[in-house]
Amino acid sequence: MSLKNSNDIDEERAMFIKLPSSGNDAAEIVVADDNSSDDSVLLPDDIAKKHSALDAVITRIGMGKFQKQLLVLCGLGWLADNMWLQCVAVILPRVQRHFDLPNSLIGALSSSLFTGMMFGALFWGVLSDTHGRKQAFNWTLAVTTFFGIIASFAQSFFQLCFMLFLLGFGVGGNMPVDGALFLEFIPKEHQYLLTFMSVFFSFGAVLSSVLAYFILPPNSCPEDVTCDVFEENNGWRYMLAILGSLTFLMLICRILFFQLQESPKYLISRNRKHDAVLVLRKIAKINGNNMQIQASDFPTPANTTNPRNSSFPFPNETQHTKIEFISDPISYIKYKISLNSEEVMSLFTRKWFMTTILVWCIWTLVSFAYTMFNVFLPKYLESLGLNNGKSDSLMQDVLQDYVVYSLCGVPGSLAGAWLIETFLGRIGTMSTATFGTAFSVFLFSAVKSHSSEIISSAMVSFLATLNYAVIYGYTPEVFESKVRGTACGIASAFGRVAGIIAPIVTGVLLSISVSVPLYVSALLFAAAGVCIVLLPIETKGRQA
Repeated sequence: MSLKNSNDIDEERAMFIKLPSSGNDAAEIVVADDNSSDDSVLLPDDIAKKHSALDAVITRIGMGKFQKQLLVLCGLGWLADNMWLQCVAVILPRVQRHFDLPNSLIGALSSSLFTGMMFGALFWGVLSDTHGRKQAFNWTLAVTTFFGIIASFAQSFFQLCFMLFLLGFGVGGNMPVDGALFLEFIPKEHQYLLTFMSVFFSFGAVLSSVLAYFILPPNSCPEDVTCDVFEENNGWRYMLAILGSLTFLMLICRILFFQLQESPKYLISRNRKHDAVLVLRKIAKINGNNMQIQASDFPTPANTTNPRNSSFPFPNETQHTKIEFISDPISYIKYKISLNSEEVMSLFTRKWFMTTILVWCIWTLVSFAYTMFNVFLPKYLESLGLNNGKSDSLMQDVLQDYVVYSLCGVPGSLAGAWLIETFLGRIGTMSTATFGTAFSVFLFSAVKSHSSEIISSAMVSFLATLNYAVIYGYTPEVFESKVRGTACGIASAFGRVAGIIAPIVTGVLLSISVSVPLYVSALLFAAAGVCIVLLPIETKGRQA
């Protein structure tokens, strides 16, 4: 069989079936059925058998040029995620000065971004499970680029918050979509690279911090000095425009310089065996591997149900289905709702209930604790600087300390990629890092000198980044392909909800004492560590 362009796969063959109706003409449904020999619906055991065969084929293809390019491009998506998060943290005081906002309102800036990321994580995660990973992979960065650049022209605080909400909607899909996509293309023995990929996440923080160090001080109004904010306080605009341009370059790399294929595991879960074979042949060719891959490499299901003979008005969700919206919009909407709800409800079956609840609790607690510390770190550093009489060039000093803090997260990602393959495994590494982060935050709250503050904050950065690196890798590993995008998307959404609430709670606690939010952050990290210890599934050595 000759290789075909991946864009043509969904257009190869089609059949038409009619929906039963009472009195009205039936709606026409187009089912892209390029699997003429196996167009029946797969049962869970059949999917497992095909996935086992697929894992063997992916191992035979090996870790080649395709996977290495995908590692970099998915990594850039993770870099964009943290790059924008850190950007908002460093420009927040400048935006407050520009629009003359009280402390009670400025938290809306970061909350707008987190709100958008929450909806984005849900939307893109579910979309990747129902319509494939490929579409979401490209569109997340496209949306981020557009609204990132538009945000730099905001003329009011409300406009800026709205643009950051839409920006967050785009960038919020990077973590669940990119992680799931990369994981499904690599052999089992290389799954540690998903944790390694979090080094890009760390570099996102470093990039924003370094750019802020050079851009903000000369283009921002100095502390306690009267100036024309419309002429002298545009550094935050430059930051948004530059990061938007960098995100656009990442998008160009994805579209023009890489032939992304749809995930074979997604195709198998949709009973599109022949499509999966085409994709695998394409990957093997890119890697320079001339191995033969046939549809017969995957077992034919023994027990199936045929959607043509089913009385259910829609094909099973394992079919790649397109319902014509024009002919019957109500049926179309009902189908989409039922399709997405089934994906979510499958996470609460006996098999996944414990894991689902614990993973979502971990994401929520860690995100809440980390946001309480990280978003307000410049304020903590500024407070310490003022107490030590460092009012001169305070902005540059704080940004310099923030660069050091960000840099210390890079080795945390590398350490995580190594530790998960040791006797600690995923769960042992996560729990150690989480309890260590709790101790480091408590230590930071007790320090009195600048050097001690640098050391303790560096410990927080190293351990928290290590912890996040493993969490980001463990979550898509532990869930099966059919619900992976949905599970990761909802987990990420819970993290974003925590990110929305945390700044508000922290602002209230800061009115009591600077140390109170730090104590709460330490306790939340410790609670997350307990949840990690209770996780029932260790994914070390297991094919995702």
